[in-house]
Amino acid sequence: MKFNEYISTHHVFGTEALLEEADSRSAARQQLKEAAAKGAVARVRRGLYVSNAPRFADSGVDPYEVVSALDPDAVLSYHSALEAHGVAHNMGFECRFRTGVAKSPFSFGSIRYIPHPAEGGVPRQRVRGRATGTVYVTTREQTVFDCLKHPEWAGGIEEAVRSLSALPYLDSGKAAGLALADSASMAARVGWLLEAKSEDWRVPPEVLDLLRSASAGVASKLDKRAPSSRGWAKGWSMCLPDTEEEVASWVM
Repeated sequence: MKFNEYISTHHVFGTEALLEEADSRSAARQQLKEAAAKGAVARVRRGLYVSNAPRFADSGVDPYEVVSALDPDAVLSYHSALEAHGVAHNMGFECRFRTGVAKSPFSFGSIRYIPHPAEGGVPRQRVRGRATGTVYVTTREQTVFDCLKHPEWAGGIEEAVRSLSALPYLDSGKAAGLALADSASMAARVGWLLEAKSEDWRVPPEVLDLLRSASAGVASKLDKRAPSSRGWAKGWSMCLPDTEEEVASWVM
């Protein structure tokens, strides 16, 4: 494929993907260098570019396109997963994803891209991007686990709870299984949220019983980074970052 044809049909692309379709690899390398100098393409990071061909002139850069072009197996995670599932309470300017391709954060436009180590077997599903194509995102259950384990990567504990509770449904057994395999603290956090949403999510009592049993006798925190505790979830032996009434109001 001719270079100009390629950048007219591929909005975000990797150097290797370009070279694989080029009529001449050496010529394509030189044309890419010249195009970058002229502004016909913009460098996102090493080996990753955005085309500024006329057909893309009025379209912004979809972060999902960037992530997918960087690594087709990347998995949107944490707050980015909340956004992909359509439940984020606030929109962010970070795009977090699991990948084995990149290790260092990078920025393009107004978005900060933050890679996390890839984890084999992390539950994932495909979602359609805002512009084109699809990308992987953690499942609802994995997203609940992730955001309660690391609320600092999900916009903070209030943002995490408000967003997670907006999920229309999830498999409470799978969510509980992830927590039970981790720690007593995670059993308490996930159990607390499942109990708060038990009616909407149709959480079986036996699932809550398992989580209570796993967290019994261990004092934990809903937000591990909270400087102080202002409330107490008695049924879960868990400190809350604000009063019980205030934290309860975060649940949609």
